[in-house]
Amino acid sequence: MQEMQKEESKAKSGLGNWWDPDCKQNNNSSLEMSPNLALLSETIHASNLGRSSILKSTKRHLKQIILEYEALDLEMPCIRKFQKPPAAQPLTLCMECTPEKDFCHKDILKAIEKIVPKALEKRRVCRIQFENMNVICGTAGRKNRWLITVSDFQTRNLFLRSGLVIGKDYFLLRRHDDVIMEDYKLHLRRALARKKILDMLSNSTDEDTLD
Repeated sequence: MQEMQKEESKAKSGLGNWWDPDCKQNNNSSLEMSPNLALLSETIHASNLGRSSILKSTKRHLKQIILEYEALDLEMPCIRKFQKPPAAQPLTLCMECTPEKDFCHKDILKAIEKIVPKALEKRRVCRIQFENMNVICGTAGRKNRWLITVSDFQTRNLFLRSGLVIGKDYFLLRRHDDVIMEDYKLHLRRALARKKILDMLSNSTDEDTLD
């Protein structure tokens, strides 16, 4: 009987010795995994911080663009739109006047003939055209324009120097190319600001979808 108990004790002792190494190995594995988990946690945390910083920077940039867009609206509430860059018209002059000045083509021609008598008959002036800027831009209070197309650069330069006198009012004449290019630049500024806003909103929506 005592011999059988000794045999069982030896067997248990041997079994215990056989499992101890693995148990220690498992414990060591758990200890070795801890630094890896800590590193992963730190990486995720850093990534979240970086993402948060990027989003804040994006929001600030978007806010700045919107402020610039609103400032542009205050500067020029209704801007003339262009489908393509305006064609050059080097022999066309522009006279701007308020909507309250209810001029007609005859008034403009009389003022022209004070500078160049019989300008139409002599074909030194080819065309007189009225542009209602408030209709074109869909607004009110903007200055309207009279476009005067002449036959040559000499006549153009003469009118640039003289301007026009209608009644008691003096009106400066400018090159139409300069005036229309100012309109086109404003159009491009607004189009660019609008595109930036739409791109920022689109990127923000895509990021939210990924999240």
